[in-house]
Amino acid sequence: MTANELSPFFIVALLDMNASLILQDSDDTYLLVTGLPDLWRVANFSEPSDGNIFGDVIARQLAAAKSRARQSGRTEIIEIELEEGRIFEFRILAFTSPLNRTQLITTIIDRSDERRREKILQSLLRDVSHRSKNLLAIIQSIVTQTSQYTDSIDAYVQKLRGRIFSLSRSQDLVTDSGWRGAFVHELLDQQVSAYIPGGQDLICFEGDNILLSPNVTMHLGLAFHELLINAINYGTFLAAGDQIHVGCSLVDVEEVKHIRVDWNEPVNPRFRTIPASQDIPIRRLGTAILERVVPASVNGSAGYEISPLDVRYDLVFPAETHRAH
Repeated sequence: MTANELSPFFIVALLDMNASLILQDSDDTYLLVTGLPDLWRVANFSEPSDGNIFGDVIARQLAAAKSRARQSGRTEIIEIELEEGRIFEFRILAFTSPLNRTQLITTIIDRSDERRREKILQSLLRDVSHRSKNLLAIIQSIVTQTSQYTDSIDAYVQKLRGRIFSLSRSQDLVTDSGWRGAFVHELLDQQVSAYIPGGQDLICFEGDNILLSPNVTMHLGLAFHELLINAINYGTFLAAGDQIHVGCSLVDVEEVKHIRVDWNEPVNPRFRTIPASQDIPIRRLGTAILERVVPASVNGSAGYEISPLDVRYDLVFPAETHRAH
C-alpha cells in the first residue's frame, strides 16, 4: 500500500489513542492537522498557525520546543496544563523529508485522566504513609504503657497481644469503610464479638450511632477492649446476666460540638467472687490506657470511676466529620 493509502489507517489509530497530529514544513507552514482536541479549532478561511489555534502563550512554548527539536534531532516533549485542569502532552520531532527539507511532526495526547489518576495515587500513598506512622505511634504508646504496668513477661505478652489484636480489628473496620472511619455501634459490636461470641445482647447500645474518624476509631476501640477485658475478668455481669449500657451522644462544650461516649457496667453483689478490698485495685488494670492514652490521642478528656455498685467510664472529645446512622 502507498503512503496515501495508509494515511486513513494512521489517522484512525491516532483518534483511537485520543491523539492529534500536526505536520509542518521547514518554515512552520501547516501541511496537515487532524484530530484536534475539542477546545482548539482551525478558524474557517484562515491559514492555520500555532498562534491562531493555541493562542500566543502556548505558541511561544511550542516555538522554543521546536527550535530545540531541530537542533537536537530528538523528540521534544512538553506538557501544557490549562486553567480548566486539562493536561496535554505535545511530542515534537524534526525529520528530513524525501525532498531533503526539515519538517516537524507534532503529536498531541490528552493526559488529563492519566495525570488525575497519578495525583490521586500520590495522595493515597501519602495518606497511607501518614496513617502507617500514626498506627506505629499508637503501637509504640501501647508497648510503653503495657511495659510500665505489668509485673511479669507472660502478663506483658498477654496484654500486649490483646491490645494489638484490638487495634487490628478496628483497623479492619477503617479499611473496609475506605478509610472513612467506623460507626460507634459497629466498633463496639466488633470488640464484643471477639470476647463474648453471640453475647451482643449483654451490651445495650443507646444514643447516636456516630461515624468516627479513623484515629478516634482506633483509640475508642482500644478503650472498649480494656473495659471489656476488665468486665469479663473481674466483673459480675456475665454471671448475673446484667447488661452493660454504652451510650453515645453529641454534646456542646463551650459552644463546640463534642462526642460523649459512656460506659456503665453494673456490679451485682450476689455474684462477687473476690473481696471488696481487692476489687478496686484489680479493676484498675488498664487505667493508664483509659485515662491518659486514649483521651490524649483524641484531644479529649476521660473519667473512670469504680464503686461497689457500678463501673463508669466516660470519654468526651471534639466532634470531627461525623454523621448519625
